[in-house]
Amino acid sequence: MKQRKTNIELLRIFAALSVILLHYNNMNLGKGFSFVQEGSINQFIMTLLETICICAVNIYVLISGYFMRDSKKRNFIKPLQLIAQLIIFETAFFIVKEVITDGTISLRCYLDYLTPSYWFIFIYIALYFISPYINHLWNNLKEKEKKDLLIISLIVFSIYPIIIDIIQNYVGTLSGASTISITGSLSGYSIVNFVFIYLIGCYIKDREENIIKISIKKIIIFLILDIIILMVWTYLEHTLTGNIINATTAWNYENPLVILEAILFFLLFKKIKIKDNKIINKLALAAFPSYLIHLNLLSYFHVEEYVIRNPIIYLLHVFITVIIIYIISFIIFIIYDFLTKPLFNKLSKKIKKEIIIS
Repeated sequence: MKQRKTNIELLRIFAALSVILLHYNNMNLGKGFSFVQEGSINQFIMTLLETICICAVNIYVLISGYFMRDSKKRNFIKPLQLIAQLIIFETAFFIVKEVITDGTISLRCYLDYLTPSYWFIFIYIALYFISPYINHLWNNLKEKEKKDLLIISLIVFSIYPIIIDIIQNYVGTLSGASTISITGSLSGYSIVNFVFIYLIGCYIKDREENIIKISIKKIIIFLILDIIILMVWTYLEHTLTGNIINATTAWNYENPLVILEAILFFLLFKKIKIKDNKIINKLALAAFPSYLIHLNLLSYFHVEEYVIRNPIIYLLHVFITVIIIYIISFIIFIIYDFLTKPLFNKLSKKIKKEIIIS
């Protein structure tokens, strides 16, 4: 955090807001795609917003690869803090929404609050622990070897899996054909995709002097073209397969175009000149907690009522919902941090256990 600057903190906020928006649209969470009218302007807007924001998780991982490339230490307290946030926040919401409101006391219901929507936490913790070894490997490779590793990874963990996913849309499941899992790419929800994007972050850090020379104009042009191609892909697949529009493989996290979108957003924000801003830096503290908190708040915003309204009203509702949820998440986190920080400070002093790779 100390080496991150305001422009990157702003990027983290953008990624967090994007995640909230993605779940606003999600058929099972905010249920936007479940209620929006087929072929409507609102559906087009929703599809466009989804396409712009779909790279949010990849952005988080890319930032990690960029900033953690040279790190050799991993502190056990940090993953413990993430798990503690998950348990404390979700237990509180379970008590309020289920026990107090509905009188529901069920272990199955409680476990549903902890999983599976928070898959990101557990895979990210796995990446956190193995990343020093990834760094050790990366920093001992020659320049050509690094490029070869990225090219091979791109082919076997991105291009090939997405091709298999596309084929499966027409012929059904091809068990065992993918390089990711027996059932397919898992839409990129995997440690495989995380490691690949982490390596891209390492490469960007290596080549920063050359990459930084790319103009903002070029980055924006490539970003717009990328989004247009993803939109065309989405509607073309929707038309050819007859599947619901949000079932598209275009939005798979391992899709090379989605990965490219994350890279372009990262480069764009990296190029933005912003003086150190304490307000933005402070608000960025809620980037991760908002991921845990927002799913419990979406139901109170009645998404189903607004996605069928006038496009302007719908758009206003989207942005107001996303911003309010983030602000609420920030307030909750500040209270949580105030109450738990002394405890974690004591634990940090007592448990000085770190993984050190030499």
